[in-house]
Amino acid sequence: MPSYRTVDGSETESQFLDFLGKHRESVRSEIFRFIPKADGIQPMPFGLEKHWGMVVDYPERGGKYVRPGLLLLSCQACGGDIKKALTTAAAMEISEDWLLIHDDLEDHSLERRGKPTLHMMHGEELAVNAGDHLHLIMWKILMSNNNCMDMPKACAVAEKMVDILQKTCEGQYLEISWTRDSRIISEDEYFEMVDRKTGWYTVIGPLQLGALIAENHAALPPIEKLGRSLGRAFQIHDDWLNVFSHSTGKELGGDILEGKRTLLLIHLAEELEKAGDRKNLDYIRKLFSLPREKKSGKDVDRVIKLYEKHGCREWVRAQAKSFADEALAGIDAIPYSAEGKIILKDAVRFIVNREL
Repeated sequence: MPSYRTVDGSETESQFLDFLGKHRESVRSEIFRFIPKADGIQPMPFGLEKHWGMVVDYPERGGKYVRPGLLLLSCQACGGDIKKALTTAAAMEISEDWLLIHDDLEDHSLERRGKPTLHMMHGEELAVNAGDHLHLIMWKILMSNNNCMDMPKACAVAEKMVDILQKTCEGQYLEISWTRDSRIISEDEYFEMVDRKTGWYTVIGPLQLGALIAENHAALPPIEKLGRSLGRAFQIHDDWLNVFSHSTGKELGGDILEGKRTLLLIHLAEELEKAGDRKNLDYIRKLFSLPREKKSGKDVDRVIKLYEKHGCREWVRAQAKSFADEALAGIDAIPYSAEGKIILKDAVRFIVNREL
């Protein structure tokens, strides 16, 4: 059984990773039914093969496939035919690729999945255009659901994807606007953003899509409740990894350079306020109001040291674990098969403990 390295350095076997491993290639094959592989792109008029190379770049790099994995797991756990969910799972993965292209540009990120971001390689205009093309391909994939399910269900799946992406865009707006406004937000504001951007997109949406395909509508409300807790655990841990892990495939401390409003930052500001440390509080507020190009590696090091000094590292880890415990407790309320519940519980543990 496959295993993963946890943040404490141990190796842990995972039924969820085993499930992903069994179905990842099927999802990947479904994706490349709709787009060419990089080595299969033929010469085109006006050099359009270069554009297609950009379009397939992020899908070729491949992510962890957590979202399509949760979608397929939910479908199977609800008694559905997993083969009929593969097309939607492919669309779910492609949605991440085009969102990441845009997100990397909006955040001025330099690396994605261990390589330079698309806009760093080809320029902002061409990267956005490639992301737009992938967005169109996502809808083309979803439209092909008509070949494996009836029209009303295919429409319901597409409408659910619209809901998921609308909430994602709302969450992205909140995050970007807070950065542009140069202010430190509250925990309530942070969780409002996370619930929309991460809870719905990463957890609730994929699990509900799987349940819809299996026609288990009773599973939708408890999935939403569980998904909020697991989405929070996922995002808090992701923020934590960004500054304390060297194995993410992204630059260490990228969130600091990009000015992201994370729970680490919020807690640090609160601790500095309590301690009456005006010097460092003013430094933090000024630093997180500056554009990326005016920050340095020394700034990243200083902020991380402040996180360590004021106990933010341990406090944030505890918050992630607390929300994961809420999610674990909520799984039994979902009308899933016994095996499905076991694998989903393992997925929760993987999400909040993974190092990679």
